[in-house]
Amino acid sequence: MEKKTIVARVEVLPGKEQAFLQTADALIKGTRAEEGNISYNLYQNPSQPVAFIFYEEYKDQHAMDVHAASPHFQTFGEAIKGMLASDLIIETF
Repeated sequence: MEKKTIVARVEVLPGKEQAFLQTADALIKGTRAEEGNISYNLYQNPSQPVAFIFYEEYKDQHAMDVHAASPHFQTFGEAIKGMLASDLIIETF
């Protein structure tokens, strides 16, 4: 199988940056523990603190599917609904 990479762009509402980071912490820890995860990092834009990107690498499509169905991913998705300034932009390579 072929390695999969995801770049997910997220913009949060002003003032929600710290809440977003705290919520993302459990997601990051849970994802890094997944068997098929190669790397999982969150970056905050220093010149636009409301802008974030997740850079994710998985061993294959199955590993990405396992991640998408994981409890920590589902919990994160629910928790950030009131924090987002716009829809997530997700690119898969």
